[in-house]
Amino acid sequence: MDSLRLTEALGYTVGDLLMISAEAFDARVVGTTPQRLLIDWPWWEADPDSANSWDGTVGFPRDPDAHGWQNTPWRLEPDPSELQAGDPCFVGIPPTEVRVTSIERFDPPADFGFLPRPDYVLGVVPVDAIEDQEAGYVLYLNSQEPIDIKVLTNPDQPGDAQALP
Repeated sequence: MDSLRLTEALGYTVGDLLMISAEAFDARVVGTTPQRLLIDWPWWEADPDSANSWDGTVGFPRDPDAHGWQNTPWRLEPDPSELQAGDPCFVGIPPTEVRVTSIERFDPPADFGFLPRPDYVLGVVPVDAIEDQEAGYVLYLNSQEPIDIKVLTNPDQPGDAQALP
């Protein structure tokens, strides 16, 4: 798997200010530890041809004040500290302003154990955590995750606002 760092691709540019969001969707807690919850992830499927194993879950901190929440845009309802294995919950992204810090292209698409295999990835950091060197996450642009991404400003055209699919 080769990875290529880009400054722009698919209508996005490093430095763009984006607004991301996702409606809350039904999910289920499938496992817990004292520090984490495992949520059955409804938008990916295990890749039967992968060299990597993925169990169909995504982990989240149980503590709503944990620093790990700076590394995911997704939020859970009800409060993750109250959830137990088997509980239904909602997973979504409240409207969040993020800054694009990197763009990466995988050719062939990356083998992380799930489908669809990512081909373009945006590295982003929430603007309210921009000074935190450990904050940030990636958005898989060809994912089935229902993330709405809008470009608020582009470094080449300050003040320009455009909606992208």
